[in-house]
Amino acid sequence: MVSVHVMAMRCAHHLANADDLAQHDSAARALGRLARTFPAQIEALNRYRSHGEPANTVQNVSIGDGGKAIVGNVMQHSSVIVSDKNPASVARKVPKAARSRRGRDSADAKREAQA
Repeated sequence: MVSVHVMAMRCAHHLANADDLAQHDSAARALGRLARTFPAQIEALNRYRSHGEPANTVQNVSIGDGGKAIVGNVMQHSSVIVSDKNPASVARKVPKAARSRRGRDSADAKREAQA
């Protein structure tokens, strides 16, 4: 990246001091290519530094009193995502394999449903 920048500055100098049209065209073409290369290199470096993961930006987060928030990657099975607020019906909608994995959580949901 340093050498691309140095060469771009040299081409800019040659462009400013060009005597004829051929030198001007040559320096302008080289400067254009180098000027496009530098941002591409910066983008590649940023992808390398972030291991190819896109940046996540969270905006306008508000959590009320007693609320809980999770920061990080959250993985959830699609069959567990429900909009029903009744814990008993949530426990019925979860497949048996997911219930056995959840173990204690499903027992807690049943106790809350009975209460």
